[in-house]
Amino acid sequence: MKKVLAIILSLVMMLTCSGIAAFADDAAVEENVPETNESINISDIAADLFSTDLGIDNVIRPLSHIDVSSADAFATSMTKVLYGIVDLLIDAIVGAINLAAPSKEFVDCEDYATENFYEGYETFLDEPAAGAKWSLGYSSASIQTGDELDGNHYVGGSLSLDKYATAIMDDQRVRVISIDDGSGRGAVVFACIDAFGLALPDVREIRERLTYFAEANGIASINISVLHQHSCVDTYGMNAPLLKAIGINPLANIYNKFAENDIELVTGKNEAFMENLFIVTTRAIRESYENMEPGKLYFSETDVSEYIREKREPITCDWDLNRLRFVPDNDANRETWLFNGPIHCVGAGAGGTDVTGDYPYYMEQYINKHADANFMLILGAELAISSDYTLIPDGLAPFEDIKVYGEALAKKVIETNAPETEVEPLLNIRFREYEIPVTNQILVFAAKMGIVTNLAVKHNALGTDMAVVTEMGYMELGKDLAVAIVPGELEPAIAYGGALDETNSYRNESWDYPSMQEIIGNDRELLVFGITNDQVGYILTDNDYSSIISGVNEEIVATGDQAGSTTIVAFQELIDSIR
Repeated sequence: MKKVLAIILSLVMMLTCSGIAAFADDAAVEENVPETNESINISDIAADLFSTDLGIDNVIRPLSHIDVSSADAFATSMTKVLYGIVDLLIDAIVGAINLAAPSKEFVDCEDYATENFYEGYETFLDEPAAGAKWSLGYSSASIQTGDELDGNHYVGGSLSLDKYATAIMDDQRVRVISIDDGSGRGAVVFACIDAFGLALPDVREIRERLTYFAEANGIASINISVLHQHSCVDTYGMNAPLLKAIGINPLANIYNKFAENDIELVTGKNEAFMENLFIVTTRAIRESYENMEPGKLYFSETDVSEYIREKREPITCDWDLNRLRFVPDNDANRETWLFNGPIHCVGAGAGGTDVTGDYPYYMEQYINKHADANFMLILGAELAISSDYTLIPDGLAPFEDIKVYGEALAKKVIETNAPETEVEPLLNIRFREYEIPVTNQILVFAAKMGIVTNLAVKHNALGTDMAVVTEMGYMELGKDLAVAIVPGELEPAIAYGGALDETNSYRNESWDYPSMQEIIGNDRELLVFGITNDQVGYILTDNDYSSIISGVNEEIVATGDQAGSTTIVAFQELIDSIR
């Protein structure tokens, strides 16, 4: 990662001079030229420049918390000061590049108009409707095209120079459920794709293609998750061939400012693969709705803590595989098992070029065979939570360990004696849009180059103050279960509590927000559906957002140091709006 960062910085410096020239013709600046043709107010531009987070606080903060209680404590304190200086330099350099380099166009925040957003139910019920009964439909399909090894399909999961797929180990699929509580308020759809990420614009493209179907059938909510495999064909864009993207995209951005027909920017996404994904996913959603049948819903939790590794303090985690089991009234039909758990899909590593659906693929195979049930998994709050292979035998062939791991999880759930409770036919769901400020200058650069494809808006003319527009959701199942539907990889402490305090957090600051569980109250058990309807990266508590060179990797692919606070505030506002 550090090598790639160095290459990016060295290559994009050459864009500065050409970018300054292009900036003179920037449409964003032209929009601020007064109708009297008077010159632009330089002080306004200066204000825009200084609205950028320069990272000075990253130096001042650790200097104010020097610990001299011991030699080790002093060394740790001074290391943070050094990290802060390096972060300040990186922010300054990349910030200057972001100012000068030709950028793709972004919508001004005041001009942003919401499209293809599903708010959910207007009315929340406290009791099941008269005669209410669950209905659920399932569908699953491969999203592979057969062309993945043509040298034009890149593998998501880590920044790289040329990470194209070289082998197909198993399938890459979409799995869908449509569910309705019989209250007449409409069905709710959840689709989950084998992919590293899917940005909100692509989620809304899927919804756009389902507009008439959803209206005709009264579908109230369409939600798209990913299983975040670091070993699937890139659907997010981050794995663009960097040298090619950095060489072509700035010139394309200049051209696109003036041309009627835009040049496509270089990203890690293959256009034909994405089109097939849209077609297959929309078809699977329609099929799941058409497959709906009445039945009962049950909930259980299986402790799989021995298979989970939490890599980052605080050690807070949902250690269970949660299961919603739908049993059709027609005994001849298959059950559907929807799982929720926090385990990253990184069994093949983050830098490989072999395509695999990772452990969920093998969980599915085992459950299909040994339980004759449909399978679906949605990831939970998984910030730095990964697989623990301690119980998996050593010496297995490549990818065999992934298979054994997935089968072990499936077997444990099948054989569990964990209690199971019936879920009353009561479904409530509501969403809201919110913005996350982008203070990570590396992600600003990636966005301006078109490498990452989230829905971003600018808050000033120069685009130095940017935010990602995304979605937050809340769902209730029965009277005892609640689900926070989150657009990224959430720090579990934000959901369940236990965040690091002022003494132990990286920034030596407190985290003065209630957990999601506290916000909804303790009368419902909280689950988290993560990386749903967007992939905004890691969502950390603000007080533990550390240096990008400190040995962790979460910060470099996070929007910045305000993702946690803006997310928990949006969740609080969402809950406040419901009842």
